[in-house]
Amino acid sequence: MRMNKLLCDKVAMEELLAELNSEFDDAEGWIRIVDADWFADDLKIKLSVLINDESEPDLWQLTCSGVVEESICSESFDSIYVLGESALLKPYSEEHADLMFADNSCDPAQLLGIICSCCVEVFGRLEYVHRFLNQRATLEGIVSSKYGLLGRFPLSLAKRIEESFERLPIRVNVLDPRMPRCWTGTEFVPYPKLMVLELGNSFVIGEGFNAVRA
Repeated sequence: MRMNKLLCDKVAMEELLAELNSEFDDAEGWIRIVDADWFADDLKIKLSVLINDESEPDLWQLTCSGVVEESICSESFDSIYVLGESALLKPYSEEHADLMFADNSCDPAQLLGIICSCCVEVFGRLEYVHRFLNQRATLEGIVSSKYGLLGRFPLSLAKRIEESFERLPIRVNVLDPRMPRCWTGTEFVPYPKLMVLELGNSFVIGEGFNAVRA
C-alpha cells in the first residue's frame, strides 16, 4: 500500500500515514469513514482503521481546515494521500477561460460525448462536466446551439476541448483566461494554497489536514 505524506502539517497525520505504510496489510486491513461533521469551514472525519486481522480497529479523527470542496463515499478503502499537486486542484489553481463557439454543425451527442471524454481525461471525473458547461449537460442544452458560450473551463480542459474540435464542423475560441477567485462575504479574493486529501474514492480539498487518535 502506497502512502504520500507530502505537506502534512501535523505530526499525528505523519504518524497515521507512517503506521499505514509500515504495518497495513493489503489483504486483511481496511479503512472506513464512520462519521463526518462540519464546523464552519472545517470538516471533521472519523476513520476506523484495521491494520490486520490480529489487531483491533483504531479510531482516528481527521480535521480538514478551510475546506472548499468534498466528496465522501461510504465504502472501505486502502489508500490515503495528502497531495499538493492533483488534477482535483485545477479548478482552484489554474486559470479559467471562456470557450466560445460558432458555425456548429456537429451532432449534439457527438459534441457532448467529446466534452465528457475531455473532462475525464483531465480530471478523471465525469461529474465535472456539469460544473463548467454552460446550461445543462444534455442533448437539448448548449451543445444543440449553432453558436454561443460553451462554458467556462480550467485552461487545460479548454485547450483539450479546443484540440478535440479541430477537425469538426465547428469554430471555437478560448477567451479571457483569468484566475478563479472566492467570495469572503465582503469581496472576491484569490484562493489560498490548497491541498487535497484522498481517501480511496473520497476526497477533501482544503488548506490543511491533521489527525489525532480518537
